[in-house]
Amino acid sequence: MVNTVEELIKTGYKGYSVRHILMNNEFRKRVINDPSVRGNEDAKNLVMDKLAVGGKVLITGPTGEAKTLFSRILLDHIVREINDHKYHIDSCPFLEDAGYIIDVVEQFEVDPFNGIRVLQSLCPFCRTKIENALSDGKGDVKLDNTSSILKIKPAEFKEKLLKIGVEKTVVRKAQLDPRTDPESLYMLLAGVENLEELFGKETSTTYTPTSHKVGVLSKGFIVVNEIQRLPLSLLEALMGFLEDTTSIKYNLQGEPVYIDGAMIFTSNAPLTVFGEESQPIINRIPEVLWPARSVESRSQIVRDMFREQVTLSRQKITANPSIVQLYDREKSSKDYVSKLAIDFLAFIGNNSLPEALKKGRIRSESRVQRLDFYAGLDEIHDPQRNPHIDLRTTSNIVGSVLLNRERELQDEEYNVVTIEHVRKVLDDYDIPLAMVNDALQEIKIKLRSNLKSAGMAVKAEDISEDISKMKALSDEELSELIINYEKLERYYESDVLPKIVEQLKPSYEALLKVDYI
Repeated sequence: MVNTVEELIKTGYKGYSVRHILMNNEFRKRVINDPSVRGNEDAKNLVMDKLAVGGKVLITGPTGEAKTLFSRILLDHIVREINDHKYHIDSCPFLEDAGYIIDVVEQFEVDPFNGIRVLQSLCPFCRTKIENALSDGKGDVKLDNTSSILKIKPAEFKEKLLKIGVEKTVVRKAQLDPRTDPESLYMLLAGVENLEELFGKETSTTYTPTSHKVGVLSKGFIVVNEIQRLPLSLLEALMGFLEDTTSIKYNLQGEPVYIDGAMIFTSNAPLTVFGEESQPIINRIPEVLWPARSVESRSQIVRDMFREQVTLSRQKITANPSIVQLYDREKSSKDYVSKLAIDFLAFIGNNSLPEALKKGRIRSESRVQRLDFYAGLDEIHDPQRNPHIDLRTTSNIVGSVLLNRERELQDEEYNVVTIEHVRKVLDDYDIPLAMVNDALQEIKIKLRSNLKSAGMAVKAEDISEDISKMKALSDEELSELIINYEKLERYYESDVLPKIVEQLKPSYEALLKVDYI
């Protein structure tokens, strides 16, 4: 077990930072490929870039597109790396990296003045600990008094620093929501009451360096939801906290403390809703525009939603993601969701979004792209337009479909969910018929492209009335189309295949008719 700087040096430890973690390619691959949040690879990379540079980022995008979920997942990955590798100076509530002491020890003889400056920049807790170590408890060495340090011989100075204790870093992420926890957010951003009591003064209170409010602050791994809901006074309190462009800075008794953390703010609306007063804050928080996911990503997400809901129904468990993953490996051969139903829901969600919110590779630094994106956000909040079918609504639709199927399944052995089962539920969600028909047309185009011998994709404008002359499919040809489109080859050796195909046939026959809407 490592207890001192001297022992830590023997392990080869040189320091560990959030920037180091975020610039690791293997780490980035793990984050981007995490199935909890699919798609938006460009935006994910941008978030990690901006966090690596400054330790903070604002993610702005439409509601229900997993901004907060991705923020939590990213911080989970970062926190796991910190807990695996980082060591900090013993008892420091701000988790100052023990690597700073190692750097000073190795460079002191070459550059003593910069070494002293590094020690002076540490938090008050670490400075007191270092002063006690250098003065052997006599209190005659003060870091602010450079001459008192230079009186110590370099060899003796290094020997004393090597005896300073270190501690394995263990952090957890925090999530604050101004709608439900405004007090903690205020304490985090605007100051911590009675903080001077943490500096060792006698007090009758039970405040400790690990108390909740200071603990949340000092760990520095925080997601703040929906920053646009903050009162302007609290938003202004961010300014000092975020003024340093390369780190998270907090002022204690007028002295800066730099926290190696990651702060992610999310917003469903541009901060310009506050007017001119918000401009200084906007300039201090690097922004990433988070677009809606592509149709392909939405299809994968809807498939995951169905799988999760089926698992919850079959296993009779609570919707705890970790428990769901435990049972998710058990593939039920009696449950099948048609690809038509999955794609249908994905197209409905995609068609409910303004085009400006569906563009990939958009940068907040581009004024034109930013203004178009903001206009799209305003549009989806307009009650006069068609409803925005976000992924939360889609999840509710999926749950309703499966609940209806459970009621119908009393006399059926196999649970096959078709596009018709989804259509029955949509009436309860006030989704306009035009939006439903547009999604059906997209599905029909995909189906007919599978019938083309060349296998080329077909666009909407390519479809003409000539399609009505398409030859009628035989029973065998229709079955083959269903097997190919649904990718049912894995059921070839099973007696389940004919039952699935039989239940899917009516949907395919209807969709291949030109006038089906």
